[in-house]
Amino acid sequence: MNKPLLIAHRGDTINFPENTFESFASAFEKGADGVEMDAQLDKDGEVIIVHDFMFDQNKKYPLLRGVVEKFKDKGRLEIELKSLEPQIVDKVANIIFAYRVKNYEITSSVLPLLPHVKKALPDAKIGMIFRKNMIEPWMSEEFITTFIEGYMVLTGANVLHYEFDLYTKELVESLHEKGYLAHTLLRRKNTDKYKHIQEMGLDQCTFDDINLLKRL
Repeated sequence: MNKPLLIAHRGDTINFPENTFESFASAFEKGADGVEMDAQLDKDGEVIIVHDFMFDQNKKYPLLRGVVEKFKDKGRLEIELKSLEPQIVDKVANIIFAYRVKNYEITSSVLPLLPHVKKALPDAKIGMIFRKNMIEPWMSEEFITTFIEGYMVLTGANVLHYEFDLYTKELVESLHEKGYLAHTLLRRKNTDKYKHIQEMGLDQCTFDDINLLKRL
């Protein structure tokens, strides 16, 4: 059966604060294939790791370059761009090049950023976070596939991030035929859906509960 890449969402958040060196180190130590982190710009233009858009500008957060330097050889680094400022793309790209990172993915739900990512990092895995509120009731399954794949082309993305319960076999097969990867997120309450994700043939999965790794 297919085994999706397992990426700890903001690290091991069961045992440590999210988006910290400790949470990332613990996730890798417990067997995660990768870690997901949220990148923003602070007031000095540094790329920092923090989730909330309205973060405390007076607090110290981990620097992306420090996280990359420490963990770039441990597994997949999934870097989600949260900033609305396009300059974050070049700053992240410079860090990727400076540390010669090989195993990484740049993702964002700020879709206008993704073509900038494609230009700066043409060989990267680029994840498009596609919100379910973009799907309208009148859309047929066939049109939804066309709609999503159209966005993949327009944004330059090659990895779809989508709600696991919205995936269909037909969508996954169509994505694979076009050379795209299928990714989803398992919340703590949905950990029991892991086998369903395997059966659907999804390629990657971020997950919230680090204890999932013990049960596989």
